[in-house]
Amino acid sequence: MNVSDPTLLNRLALVKQLYNHASEHGRSSATIDKIIAITSLDHAVEMLLEGVIQSFPTPQLFDGPPNLYFGDPVKMRTQEFLVERAGFFRLWDQVVAVCQEMPEPQRLPLKNEMRSLHLARNEAQHNVKVPSSEFLAEMMAATRTFLDHLLQTAFDVSLRQISEALMVQSPQVRHVLEMAQAALAEEDTLRFAGLMRLGFTLAQAAAVQQVQIGRFVGVHPPVDLLTSAIEEAGAESGLAIGLQNLQDYLAQLHIELTSLSLELGLGLERQSFTRFSLLTPAVPFIEANGGIHWLESGQNMAWLAAQLTPDTCLWMQEYALSTILKWEAEGLVGDAYFVLDLPHIEQLLVGLIEQKRGAVYFHNGSQVEEMEQMSNE
Repeated sequence: MNVSDPTLLNRLALVKQLYNHASEHGRSSATIDKIIAITSLDHAVEMLLEGVIQSFPTPQLFDGPPNLYFGDPVKMRTQEFLVERAGFFRLWDQVVAVCQEMPEPQRLPLKNEMRSLHLARNEAQHNVKVPSSEFLAEMMAATRTFLDHLLQTAFDVSLRQISEALMVQSPQVRHVLEMAQAALAEEDTLRFAGLMRLGFTLAQAAAVQQVQIGRFVGVHPPVDLLTSAIEEAGAESGLAIGLQNLQDYLAQLHIELTSLSLELGLGLERQSFTRFSLLTPAVPFIEANGGIHWLESGQNMAWLAAQLTPDTCLWMQEYALSTILKWEAEGLVGDAYFVLDLPHIEQLLVGLIEQKRGAVYFHNGSQVEEMEQMSNE
């Protein structure tokens, strides 16, 4: 991505959020959801057009075939242009002219479709004319294609590559997500997945405080409950092995009960949340004093690294961010109630990953099957 202006980055993140907002409402057949969807699509297009205009020099020539424009390109050469006063058609023409003055002139695609989208938004907003499900599906696809094309042309980035982390309100959660982005840029996918889980868990912790769910949430896992008894029994004895197995079972049961509480209390969809959890190299546990203790996830690091393809990493990012933004919209995630030493926490994560890289694991077959099935869906 060849942009560094924070204002532009925030704009692009909002473009993506608007498109995702439209996609979410577009799944419904309810009148209000259809109106919200078509309005959000049109706003996403106009917001991106404005971003391109503000990022490039003002065009002077208005070159190219006249049919690329809605207005008269000759007249527009001498007309005053103010982006804050321009409507859709004038914004389109200005961006057409910008693209024509690029080193390699580019054409904006889907002119007629974007015109139809804008007119449908006007009808929905001003005359309460509800678009059909078929038309809305066509506009969703056309808008995605248009946004991707213009983003690639102007900023060398696709819609999917834009991070919504900039929209996260909690500074600490946002910082962790930005650290995860940096790890992904360095192609360190295991560190990326661990940090993404940390950001998700911090947001969870804040949400849990708001809804006060689950007696198992916030209780330290019983990782050393039977340690003394195991030592007294002797490490090689049958009793010690049985006690160790029981302790492992209790720790796993704690994780499962915590996950179930979170799913029920925070509205998490089980399949996506399970897939996200299985892609984690370590599980962050928040101590009572605000410290972070990394727990082993039980995953084979080589196997996990093979699962963390570029598409899977983008899915993790989109899932975590959409969930966190939803919690924030519901008022469940606020300012952090403790300050974390994030560089130190990241070092602990890296150390655990490196420690486990050479370890040998025998995966539960059903878990691997479940993971592979989710990846294929």
